[in-house]
Amino acid sequence: RGHIESFGRTGVTSRRMGDVTTLWALRASGEEFPIEASISQASEGGRRYFTVILRDITLRKQGEEALIKQKEELRELSARVLEAREEEKTHIARELHDELGQLLTALKMDLLWLRERLQGGDAEVIAKAAGMDGLLDQMVGSTRRISADLRPLMLDDLGLADAASWLVQDFSQRSGIRCEIKLVGEDFTGVEGSIATAVYRAIQESLTNIGRHSGAKNAWVILTLEGDQVHFEVEDDGRGIAPQDMAKVRSLGLKGMRERVAYFGGSLEITRAPRGGTRLRAHLPVRQAPERNPA
Repeated sequence: RGHIESFGRTGVTSRRMGDVTTLWALRASGEEFPIEASISQASEGGRRYFTVILRDITLRKQGEEALIKQKEELRELSARVLEAREEEKTHIARELHDELGQLLTALKMDLLWLRERLQGGDAEVIAKAAGMDGLLDQMVGSTRRISADLRPLMLDDLGLADAASWLVQDFSQRSGIRCEIKLVGEDFTGVEGSIATAVYRAIQESLTNIGRHSGAKNAWVILTLEGDQVHFEVEDDGRGIAPQDMAKVRSLGLKGMRERVAYFGGSLEITRAPRGGTRLRAHLPVRQAPERNPA
């Protein structure tokens, strides 16, 4: 009644349709249920009349809750798929490094033995052996590169800081873009494995986008460990993203990155950098929340 009287005096109500505040009513059975209230008034014969409309929004609330739950389930499923892919990549990378890598090394040693015994022999055969040696070097290099792209073994063996430093150096060599990394924090070994993988993959994806789309000459990576949070920032001096395209992150291959970061309870934002390029910032906890840990 007091609310209606206030509405009569001011003509303003906070209980209009669409208000974020949920009101609750009581059924005859004693069960509570959500309602939406709206108030209107009319004047006639010098008197004012108020109309209060109450709507049962139980079904709508149930639908909203079901949608939220479905989105959360899809996010968790997406994260599980990413985890499974990482495990498979790790397995393949290990096989390439341990099995194929060792076989190629043995073949290289055998070829070296053969070339030593060909000295002073047929020039054509010597040239052929030299060509084989060069081809074998390319195979070894390609195997290492593919293995590192699939899963940098140093991420498991040495940790996030060394893996990120190697990633930046490798990116500079491959792309020709000058890239620097700054590490802020003393001990990154405390970052949980799945979180470290998420950070590494996000930096990797960011650098890939810089190499493909930005036209940049320089790039910078800052990796920070602060308390129970790990932060990273990737920036370039390229052409940047137009303001109207900021929301179109899917065109830059960043949708999966957003999902991965959000799954671990982190946040990610993409803005235009002061230098004119693009700046990506993300924040994640160093460890998963207990309910996020796989059973």
